[in-house]
Amino acid sequence: MRRGGPWSAAAKADRRWRAEGRSGLPGARAAALAGLVCLLAGGCETLPTIEDGLSYEERRTRLRETPGWRMNGRIAVNTGSEAFQGRFRWSQTEDGVELAINSVLGLNVLRVSGPPEQLTVTAGGDTWELADPEPELSAMLGWWLPVRSLDAWLLGYADPDFEADQQLDPTRTELRTLDQRLWRLTYQSYRLHEGLLLPRRIDLAHGALELRVFVDGWQPSS
Repeated sequence: MRRGGPWSAAAKADRRWRAEGRSGLPGARAAALAGLVCLLAGGCETLPTIEDGLSYEERRTRLRETPGWRMNGRIAVNTGSEAFQGRFRWSQTEDGVELAINSVLGLNVLRVSGPPEQLTVTAGGDTWELADPEPELSAMLGWWLPVRSLDAWLLGYADPDFEADQQLDPTRTELRTLDQRLWRLTYQSYRLHEGLLLPRRIDLAHGALELRVFVDGWQPSS
């Protein structure tokens, strides 16, 4: 797979769809665009001050003891040369992870599944078995992605297996910034899910690469 892989293909598909849709009603296009901006900017609602009564350390312990969970949300990727927007679903179990990323149009862009030491990746109709997932998946994407740490980052705490520079809020209940494994994470907002305070919006940066994640739902697996 060439550099940029699934993101480049998805971005081209979205551009082609937008070009073909120019014959539609201007009002409808404006309304759809406004809705998309609202969806991805995450700025169309005012959230009240929330808390779960736990310190950062207590919440981290609770989450690490949760054997499985499911998450869904939205993602925006800017590689510097290509941009992509879509939705994701993440399922975490004791045996491994299942991640599905779809474009705004609902087209499958990337699927990742399996235990951390051996992942199966499907993109563009092709499937790969990765024996050394982090460097191999990063080579496919065209940029460094520490996939082993993503579950911890999404839940709002540093991966305990790697060195990290982190900053908490003044009350020591929320992680605000995290520098780990060559990535810079900024936790912009939180919300309650199943009685636990979890990240709502996370901005991630690695060099010129920028990712923005909005978490819409989370629940422990039954």
